[in-house]
Amino acid sequence: MASRIALIAAGLFWVLMNGLLWQAEWGERFASGSEMPPALIWSKMLDSPDSSVLSIRHQGKTLGSLEWHPSVVETPRTHTAGGTTPIEGMVSTPAGHHLRVSTRFFGSDTPLDRLMVLGQVEFSPSNVWEKATIRVDQRPKSWEIQAEAGSDRIRMTYEEGRKRFEQTFETRNRAALQLMLAPYLASLPAGLIPDNALSQPETLTRAVSLEARSDWMQIGRSRVRVYRVTARLPGQLEATAFISRAGELLKVQLPDRLQLVNDAILGH
Repeated sequence: MASRIALIAAGLFWVLMNGLLWQAEWGERFASGSEMPPALIWSKMLDSPDSSVLSIRHQGKTLGSLEWHPSVVETPRTHTAGGTTPIEGMVSTPAGHHLRVSTRFFGSDTPLDRLMVLGQVEFSPSNVWEKATIRVDQRPKSWEIQAEAGSDRIRMTYEEGRKRFEQTFETRNRAALQLMLAPYLASLPAGLIPDNALSQPETLTRAVSLEARSDWMQIGRSRVRVYRVTARLPGQLEATAFISRAGELLKVQLPDRLQLVNDAILGH
């Protein structure tokens, strides 16, 4: 079970890192042919004042929940030149963003029972990632990986009771990455990840096309305006996210009838 948890966390981390890499280096290229710039929608999602709580559903069955919680990091408040205290409620200069994503799985008939995955990412004022951490807990075991922008090293830590194992490796060591992630990647649908994605990571970003548009979404009896972001993946796979105008995640549709649905609209 420990190896399975490690592979799940490693896979999630690998997907997150490639997503951040795309956001930092390739976003503008994909945005050029779209009705809405994806970078604009991403900025709204990070600035959203509300958390998004979504149910994870697979083929109609609820498997767990996901909480998407962005927050603005503000510079420390200081006294003005005249020595007066800043006005209560005044927003100081943003110093960046924090994003926390927590996922909990339940269901005694699955190996994911009581599994929790917590991801935290720190962004600069220009929305470029600076530090990322992913932690997987399934008591009494836990597994954590950390990475920082500009560093070629990733730190991994595994704990079980009083046992603790820590390892640091270089991302340039593609052979080690492939050995670690191969069992996880093998379980993904055929064609989802190119064969040379680890030896040449830039091929993954080229293989994904992104489209962002304004759209409408039916919620109960109301029809509301939303942003629709569609990612087309290798193997004719497609993922679509619906985001409110305030930047709140409403719904995510993934292959194989896997859905994330905001609890606020689940009953509608």
